[in-house]
Amino acid sequence: MVSLTTRGTTHRLAIDAPGDLVFSVLRDTSHWPFLDGLTVYSERVSGDDREHELRISVVVNGALSSCRCRRLLDPAGQRILFEQSAPEAPLLRLAGGWAVSEGADAEQGLAVVTLSHEYEVEDGAAELSSWIHRSIDDLGQRELAALKLSSERLAALLQQHSGAKEVDLAYGRPVHD
Repeated sequence: MVSLTTRGTTHRLAIDAPGDLVFSVLRDTSHWPFLDGLTVYSERVSGDDREHELRISVVVNGALSSCRCRRLLDPAGQRILFEQSAPEAPLLRLAGGWAVSEGADAEQGLAVVTLSHEYEVEDGAAELSSWIHRSIDDLGQRELAALKLSSERLAALLQQHSGAKEVDLAYGRPVHD
C-alpha cells in the first residue's frame, strides 16, 4: 500500500484593478504566453467556458514543463479550480484554485487574489517533497506577480483609452453615464 503526503501552499496578493478584469485575465488563457513570462504555450483542447482541459507549457526551475490541466470556472463567484491530468513524477497529484475577491478599497477597483496549490507525493521522499514545495511556492508567487502586473497595466490602458471611469469587461467597451 502506498502512503501519501499531502502538502499545499496559499498566496494572496492585492491588485489595483477591478476584480472582473483580473478574473477575465485568469479565464482567457490564450494570451498567457504574452502576459505572464512563465507560460510558453497554452491551448484549450476540450470543453467550454465553464469546464475545460488545457494543454500548457511553462518554465519551472529553468526547465520547460508541459501538462494537461482540467479547469472548472465559476464566473459568478470569480473562482477557478484546476487539477493536472497526469502530473510529472515525482508528483502524484497537483491541484488548486484561484479566487478573486473585492479588497478593502473596492471603490478604487482593488481586488485580492488568492492562489492555492495542493499536491501529493509518496511518503519517504522528504528531500524531493521539500524541493517540490519550494518549486510550487516560487511558481505561485511568480504567477501572482505576473497577474498583478498584467492586470494593472490592462486596467490603466482601458481607463486611459476609454475616457470613462468604468469599462464593460465582457466587451471591452467604455461605460458612459
